[in-house]
Amino acid sequence: MRKNRFVAWALVISLLLSTGFWSRDAASAASRVDLHHLYTDADAFSDWAYSAIGDATQNGFVQGSNGKFNPKAAVTRAEFAKMLVSVLKLDMTLDRAGNFTDVAKKDWFYPYVTAADHAGYMSGFNERFNPNESITREQLAATLVRALAIEPIKSPAVIKDIDAAAAWAKADIETIVAFELMTGDQSGFQPKASVTREMAAVVAMRAYDYKLAEKPAENETDPDKIDAITKQIIQTAAFMQKAVTDPAIASVGGDWTIVALARSSAAVPDAYFANYLSNVEKTMKEKAGKLHSVKYTEYDRVILALTALGKNIDDVAGYSLREPLADYETLIKQGINGPIFALIALDSKHYEIPVVAGVKTQTTRELLIDFILNRELQDGGWALGANADAADADVTAMVIQGLTPYYETKDNVKAAVDRAITWLSKAQSADGGFASGDSVSSESVAQVIVALSGLGIHPHQDSRFVKNGYSTIDALLSFAAPNGGFYHVKQGGTDNGGAKPGEVDLMASDQALYSLVAYERMVKGQTGLYDMTDVKG
Repeated sequence: MRKNRFVAWALVISLLLSTGFWSRDAASAASRVDLHHLYTDADAFSDWAYSAIGDATQNGFVQGSNGKFNPKAAVTRAEFAKMLVSVLKLDMTLDRAGNFTDVAKKDWFYPYVTAADHAGYMSGFNERFNPNESITREQLAATLVRALAIEPIKSPAVIKDIDAAAAWAKADIETIVAFELMTGDQSGFQPKASVTREMAAVVAMRAYDYKLAEKPAENETDPDKIDAITKQIIQTAAFMQKAVTDPAIASVGGDWTIVALARSSAAVPDAYFANYLSNVEKTMKEKAGKLHSVKYTEYDRVILALTALGKNIDDVAGYSLREPLADYETLIKQGINGPIFALIALDSKHYEIPVVAGVKTQTTRELLIDFILNRELQDGGWALGANADAADADVTAMVIQGLTPYYETKDNVKAAVDRAITWLSKAQSADGGFASGDSVSSESVAQVIVALSGLGIHPHQDSRFVKNGYSTIDALLSFAAPNGGFYHVKQGGTDNGGAKPGEVDLMASDQALYSLVAYERMVKGQTGLYDMTDVKG
């Protein structure tokens, strides 16, 4: 489909952003093509391009000249047109009139340039295509914006050398950088820089591999990916049961572990859940039903865990978990997390908010929703603090989770959630992940997956949440440890005060598990992670 071609091209162009190019196992190509036999300058190939040059040669996308490949030489516009047409299999059989005075029917590149031009991918200037000039990065930016029909936006990042770009390319460069389809390096975007032959080979094979994979449509399911997710869920569920042997009321290694396991497809012994229920009863008795004086998310977590197990939340050692949530003034003392998780807990099984005498302000769903909506920032996201300047991926995703049951029935909620989805898409990093502050963590990705899955937005295939071929699911799985747990921050990442980079963390593992469960339930057509109306009891 034309749309798939556009997406494929968007993915491969992003590889030209700097020296950090996509790399594959060089042995893959070398086992089929002996590059040292074909090209006398094979030793000059960059490591990141070696495999791609072999594959591109075998597929006929690139050729050498006089026994050399000339990897550092610039690619001409004509050569680039041929490569584009070959990889995307554009139709060259139609008898089309040429639009350029410097491209004649006798020229070897005529059918390629004509096909690329009529497809809308490439254009010229003053009726000239300039086929023998090298293609530049600003030309690539303009080509990509046209091909994807991207609405122009201004990049939030400062592009140091934007004034060096041609006037016609500046808006396109701003747009491409804003969408992270192309970026520059410390010196800038380098709009006039040429694309080398080895860069072009990498681009060719990235596009070819995408087409060859026959990626499913956005609303279809990739069976292999689901199988991998199910295996990861089973592995992580086993890890959590070994790591949390005595689950109790706790924000880590407790209620969330129970929610994740109970909503998953993993086999969990009844004794494990029974142990948790016993601990809950014990704690409620010891604390006389008062889990916390301010942090009412304590009640929300237990409500979710008990609901997932099909248990009564109104008689836990003689105490009701719903009653504290009726006190609106106390509920909101915790900040935005209070209303968010109160809604999630109450809506998990359509629980009514009890009317409690003596509270200053009786909680209603409308009050909770309004509190959340009134905290939206100008950029369309949310943050933890009341006076925050910049939105946060974790909090924005959790807001979406809390508002999801009202998305179809309240216009103001739908509009706010749509803005939040747009913000999250723009905030997604080039590797498919998300950052909270300066730290890229698995928890940030996990919360986004839960939010998207709850809305029925495919976190692995929706093009808004795939960057450079990497989806939110891909990003989360990159944090998985061999033992089934998950890292909070990967080795070499920025420490933000949680678990150290490269250390397996229980909170990260909890959130990764229930986010994968949310995704699995979505693709299997089951009720959502937090929609527990399917639970009997």
